[in-house]
Amino acid sequence: MRTLRGLNRPLALFLWHSAIFHVGALGVADVVLNFYFVSLGYAADAIGLLQGVSRVGGAFLGIPIGILADRIGAKRVIIGATLLAALSYLPMLLMPTLPVLFLSRAIFGVALSAAFIAAAPFLIALVERQHQAHAFGYYQVTTLSMAAFGSLLGGTLPSWLVSTFGLPESAVRPDLPAAQTPFAYGGALLVSALLCLVSLLPLLRLPNVRHARPNVPLPPLRAVPWRSTLLLASPILIFGLSAGLTFPFYNLFFRTRFSLPDDEVGAILSFGWLMMGVVGVTTPWWERRFGRLHGTIITTCIAAVAFLALSFSEAVLFGTLMFVIAASVRNLLVPLYEPLRLEYIDRSLHNLSSAVGSVFWSIGWFLSSSLSGILQRDFNFTLIFGVVAALQLLTALSVALIFRKPPQAEPVAQPVAQAAD
Repeated sequence: MRTLRGLNRPLALFLWHSAIFHVGALGVADVVLNFYFVSLGYAADAIGLLQGVSRVGGAFLGIPIGILADRIGAKRVIIGATLLAALSYLPMLLMPTLPVLFLSRAIFGVALSAAFIAAAPFLIALVERQHQAHAFGYYQVTTLSMAAFGSLLGGTLPSWLVSTFGLPESAVRPDLPAAQTPFAYGGALLVSALLCLVSLLPLLRLPNVRHARPNVPLPPLRAVPWRSTLLLASPILIFGLSAGLTFPFYNLFFRTRFSLPDDEVGAILSFGWLMMGVVGVTTPWWERRFGRLHGTIITTCIAAVAFLALSFSEAVLFGTLMFVIAASVRNLLVPLYEPLRLEYIDRSLHNLSSAVGSVFWSIGWFLSSSLSGILQRDFNFTLIFGVVAALQLLTALSVALIFRKPPQAEPVAQPVAQAAD
């Protein structure tokens, strides 16, 4: 089938890992995590900082993680990151004081950054050049559809756990329904951690991927073309700013603006994740029709319009529709922009370049998610989504300016022939 081109066994195993991991770490947690913080008594400004600190570790350790991936291989980095992500839940559940919550989220952020840093170069190494867009499309569809399932599960999991196992007397809160207690939300987050552990099984069966420069020492850092590497990754900083303002807080938006219960919020977020995956299937079409550059610019502008409409939405159905369009179309930036950016980078530095992008993303996410909590407290989501729309347009402009010339990857020392995958 045309739509299954490039889907070899190693790629299929990696997609199985990504599917299970995203059900727990990004699906269930997407609904439950903020509600867990609320049940503990934390306000929007504190929650914003907790969501922001999850990217601090990636900001400081992103480049060392990329260097490590270049030396020990992306597979080992992804395995270690997955294990660390699962373990990061334990301190948050056992001792939910604010300092411990900050530590737990920082650890999770390091793990998530490491996994994402290694993912793009790993996907590229698993398939031929002509199938890279398909591989990223499969990855988008798999991760987002499974995150959709996880959000649907997360919306019902706390109440199911309480009805199945009961609520211990020590966990009863007279001011909260049983399904909205820290015990119920904590149980759902424990399931999230267990799913992260299960996702290790397909990874362990993956073969080691041949490097682009086998048995050749990596160049010293002083030989890296830092100026072009940083410039090519700079749109991710703006994109991270727009994502941090909204992505961790969609559940709070639908609860506060429309007064929806957890299961309905979970259903809406699930539908949003699912449509992100469905729209992700169109990645090869956008590339064929417009090219990676123009496809990135067009989709980012469409997302800006949808975010502006979302800022003024007052009806649940219209707000859900605009959320789905804004989030799903904006997410096309990843499978279109990442291969585009890596075309401009010497292949021996793909992991390092991905790490730079992760650092920029983390910085943007930390700054904006911390600010988002304050904006939610003092203003409302109307202002936040308006700012996001402006940032989307700025992202499109930066991509248009930076990538206006054809790719000419700057060599590190001498031009390096690419080995076949």
